[in-house]
Amino acid sequence: RLRAPTVSEAELIAFARRPASASADDMVALVGGKIAAGPAHDGEKLRLILKVLGSRVGCKVLTGKHGPFYKLSTSDTQEVIRSWLCSPLLPMREIGKAVKLLAAFAAMALHTNWKAIGYARPDIQAMQASARKMQAFDFRACRAALESPRPMLSNEEPQPQEIICDCVVVGSGPGGAVVAAELTEAGFRVALLEVGQWQSSETQSCSEREGFRAAYQMNGNLFTEHKDFTILAGSAFGGGAAVNWNCCLPPPQQVREEWARDFGIEWAASEEMQQSVEQVRQRLAMHTEGVKLNAANQVLIRGCERLGYQSEVAAQQGWEPESPDNGGWCSLGWKHGSRQGMHGSALADAARTGNLVLLDGCRADEILRDPLGRACAVRATVSSGPSTRQVIVRGRGVVVAGGTLQTPQLLRRSGLKNKHIGRHLHLHPAMLVWGRFDEEIRHFEGAPMTTVSRVVEDQDGRGYGAKIFVPNFHPVTFSALTPWQGAKEFMESLTGYAHAAPLLSLVRDQGEGKVWEDAAGNTRIAYTMTSQDKKHLMSAGEHAARILVAAGGRGG
Repeated sequence: RLRAPTVSEAELIAFARRPASASADDMVALVGGKIAAGPAHDGEKLRLILKVLGSRVGCKVLTGKHGPFYKLSTSDTQEVIRSWLCSPLLPMREIGKAVKLLAAFAAMALHTNWKAIGYARPDIQAMQASARKMQAFDFRACRAALESPRPMLSNEEPQPQEIICDCVVVGSGPGGAVVAAELTEAGFRVALLEVGQWQSSETQSCSEREGFRAAYQMNGNLFTEHKDFTILAGSAFGGGAAVNWNCCLPPPQQVREEWARDFGIEWAASEEMQQSVEQVRQRLAMHTEGVKLNAANQVLIRGCERLGYQSEVAAQQGWEPESPDNGGWCSLGWKHGSRQGMHGSALADAARTGNLVLLDGCRADEILRDPLGRACAVRATVSSGPSTRQVIVRGRGVVVAGGTLQTPQLLRRSGLKNKHIGRHLHLHPAMLVWGRFDEEIRHFEGAPMTTVSRVVEDQDGRGYGAKIFVPNFHPVTFSALTPWQGAKEFMESLTGYAHAAPLLSLVRDQGEGKVWEDAAGNTRIAYTMTSQDKKHLMSAGEHAARILVAAGGRGG
């Protein structure tokens, strides 16, 4: 098996022999925290399963072996997990997936195993020093002045603090940020509510666990029903743009024409729309000149050239100076300097007017309406560490831009009844294919998606298909995405981390799903792919595999 040149044989042997129990105290705390960070109903289900497995009868029912489960041999335990993962019964597969994900997290959550796979995260002090040189905008001065709660009698209800502005905008992603910028530049005072918290470079870290906790919905533990799909949705200051990669692809003409033709949005196909796209292109400094390609992106270009497939350098946002990570931590919220989504564009524009009132760490609970039914305020909860504060933010208008998953839930909580709220959900499902190379690839170093292939972008003549591009994954994510067939095979796959080149195929889906909030306040998502979407994704996966082989890759 291949290993990184910096990894000694002794380190590799130590990794192969090291049981998870070697750091039992830390591991128990980490896995417990991982479970607690997910949806409450998932944690309750898992605790019930573990309780059943802890009994002789329950173990026999769920595994077919005499238990309890924790007394089974290592070989029997692995046999059981394999049977769960391949079971025709959905509940068994769910158990298998949960166990596999927790095991994958346990394998790479601690830095003990990183050296054996050839991984080292960048120097955090160097990252912070680089960010300071870029002079990123400091949003602290925009924060709303919140009053300290006054002492109350035991039977007294706390009164919410009222904040009055011209307009209230919920969500600081590309939608809310642009609206806030336009309104503040027009002279209106805007209250911007964002559940994520703004972080300066001094408070950020290069940690996957911290990045997911601070920047993703449900700390990155968001799934569709039955765990069929994992959903990585931003929950940060700057919205999805805070964790999205730096690639900028304008909306395809076929998509714009479909919006105009099928949904009555005639503006989408107009010259005015094109002018708006160009304005955004200029504001974000989109460019293809001087884009640096890491080894994995070079693999995509090389494989496509050898096969005659279309490929191109993907336009990137901003002109980032040299930084220690070379853009490799952009997906975990490290956005300072030029390449920082809304932070360095619309949000900064709004803040510079002096008309922006920021409430970060703020969950919008309900939209309030006046006697005529018009939205006039938002009731919200502001969190700062363990303390919370209730506020009512008033304005002449309310703009809700909380994203695909959270906006429908807020509208429902606010009493809106339209049957389409929360429906027609599109998720752009993705498929990952890895190639193993003799040389080191180190795909986790440098920016992802600096190249793209559109070879299967239009498979039906209507613009439905998939794009193929290069992601980047740090150890915990890589481990979670690595198939599990047994402990030996899993560890061998992990030791090939530095030699792996991933290609991700992302499909433009025709299938639909729905999102809703359950009685406990959890986000629930149901989604099913259509047969046509599956066909498109399988075709893209096949093309991705051919690209990797043509570039010199091989199987694991």
